[in-house]
Amino acid sequence: MGRRECSVAEGAHEIRQSHKIKVKIAQRGNMQHHEHNNPQSAHATKSIQPRLGANHEGNNRSTGSRCRFNLRTLSVLLATTSVTSFIVLSFIIDLSREEDQYTTPSIHWSKRKILSEGSKAIPVDREADIFLRTGKLSDKLNIGKQQESSKSNAPDGIIVETPAIQGGHAQKSTRTLYSHKHKRNRLLHGATLSLAEMNGWPPLKDLIGGDGNIASYEDISWLLDFAIIGFAKTGTTSILRHLSDLTHLPPSETCDLVVNGTAKLVRQLYEDRNKRLDKAERNEDEFEERPRGLKCPQDVSSEFSMHNYAKYFPNTKLIIGVRHPVLWFESLYNFRVSNVPWKKMLHTSKLTRGCPFGSQGVCAHRANFADFLSQLGKTPMSSTSELRLLTLGLAPVKTRVGKVFLYDVSQLSESDDGGIRSSQFRKDLKDFLGLTADIPPFPVVDTSGKFDFLAPIKKQIETNMIDICTSEHTKIRAVLMEKARISSVWIRDFFLQSNEVFVSSGDHFIELLENWNVDPCQSRKNQTENK
Repeated sequence: MGRRECSVAEGAHEIRQSHKIKVKIAQRGNMQHHEHNNPQSAHATKSIQPRLGANHEGNNRSTGSRCRFNLRTLSVLLATTSVTSFIVLSFIIDLSREEDQYTTPSIHWSKRKILSEGSKAIPVDREADIFLRTGKLSDKLNIGKQQESSKSNAPDGIIVETPAIQGGHAQKSTRTLYSHKHKRNRLLHGATLSLAEMNGWPPLKDLIGGDGNIASYEDISWLLDFAIIGFAKTGTTSILRHLSDLTHLPPSETCDLVVNGTAKLVRQLYEDRNKRLDKAERNEDEFEERPRGLKCPQDVSSEFSMHNYAKYFPNTKLIIGVRHPVLWFESLYNFRVSNVPWKKMLHTSKLTRGCPFGSQGVCAHRANFADFLSQLGKTPMSSTSELRLLTLGLAPVKTRVGKVFLYDVSQLSESDDGGIRSSQFRKDLKDFLGLTADIPPFPVVDTSGKFDFLAPIKKQIETNMIDICTSEHTKIRAVLMEKARISSVWIRDFFLQSNEVFVSSGDHFIELLENWNVDPCQSRKNQTENK
C-alpha cells in the first residue's frame, strides 16, 4: 500500500521529529568521543546506545508508516498566497491611479493610520470600515445619478450648483454631492485630504512651502475678504458676534499676523472651512458661501500686521473703529482690571508715554490713532502740515492695502433721530462687505467681568477700577486730550479725503470727531449735575 500525501501540518511535524533524531545522534557521537577519552564511562555509554538506536529505528518506521512529506504541497500554498497578495496590491495601485488632482498618491491608507490621526482624519464610519476591510464601497454610498454642473471648476466627483453673480458679488448657495470616486478618495486619504480641499480649495501643502512659510509663488489673497482690525474697546467684539451669522468669521480673535504667522492663519482658515463643511454635511444642509473674515484689534497698531496685509491680502477690506481717546483709555484700563484681577495695574500717572512692564498693554502711546492709521498708506504723507501731526514717525506700507470702513463706537448704538442714522450705518456696512442679507440692529453687549459671579473678587475689581474724571487722573487725561485733538484733525483733513476710506453719515461722523476737542469729563459732570 503506497504512502499518502501529507498535509502541511503533518509535514511540519515530521520535520520537527527528524530534527530531534539528528540531535540525539549528535549527542551519541559526543558520548563516544567522551568514552574514548574516559574509559571509565564506557560501560554507561554502551548501556545507552541500544535504547537510542531502538528509538531511532522506531521513529524511522513511524515516519514511513504515517506519510511521505511532499514539499510540493507547501509550494502550492505559498504560490496561492503570493497570487492573492499580488491581486490585492494591484487593486490598491489601480485606485491610486484614478485619483484626481486634489489627492495625494503617495499616501498609504490603513484603518490604523486613519484612527491614529485623531482630529486630523475624517472619522471612520460604518461605510469606511467596510471599505477598509473589503476594498468595496457600501451600497449606501450610491447617491444616484450625478447632475451636470454648469461649467463649474469643481474637482472631479463633486457637483456644485454654480452661483449667480449680482452686482459683482457671488451670491452662492452650494450643495455638495459626492460620487463613488470622491467618496473613495475620502476614505483612502482621510488622514490628509480635508473637506476644504475636496470642495475646490487648493491643497494646503501647495500654499505653505517646505520652510513653513507661505510659498512665494502662491496667491492667497482670495482667502480673506474682510478683517476687523481695531482699535481695541471700540465695539470690535460686538461686530464680530453680530456678523457671525452673516459671514464666515472664526468665533474668537485671530491675531497671527501680529507675529508674522501668516502660514498659521492660513491653516486656521482651512480648519474653520472644514468645520463648516463638516457641519453642513452631517446636517444634510446646503453650504452657503459667505465672505470670510477675522477679528484682531491689535492689527491696526502692528507694523508686522500691516506688512502682511499689504503682501498677502492687499484686497482685504478693513473695518476700523475709533473712540474718544480719554474714554478709550478708561474702558481699556477697566477691562484689564475686570478680566485679569490677579495682576495689579500700574497707576495712570505711570502710563503717560510708552507701555512699561506691568501695564498690560494699557498706555497713552496706544492712543496715537492718527499715527497708526497713517501706516495704511491712504494719505500723501508729503506735506509739512500732515507730517507735523504724526509724532511716532511710522512708515506707511510700501504697497497698497484694502479699502477701509471707519466708524465711531457710538454709531453701533441706536441713534437719537428715531434710528435713521443707525439704519443707514447698517446698510452702509452691508454694502461695504457685499452682504446679501440685512444687518439687524446691534444688541447691547454684556460688559461684566468674567469673575463678577465671585463676590470677593467682584468687590476687589470694583475697588481697582478707575473713574478717569477724578482728580488723581488729571495727568493722564491731559496727555490723552492732546492726542485726541491731533488725531481728530488728521482724520478729518487727511484720512477721510482718501477715496479708499468710507464712513457712514459723513457729516455726523465729522461732528463726532469735533467732540474729541472737548474733555468728555465735562459732559459727564453736566449729566451728573442734571440728575
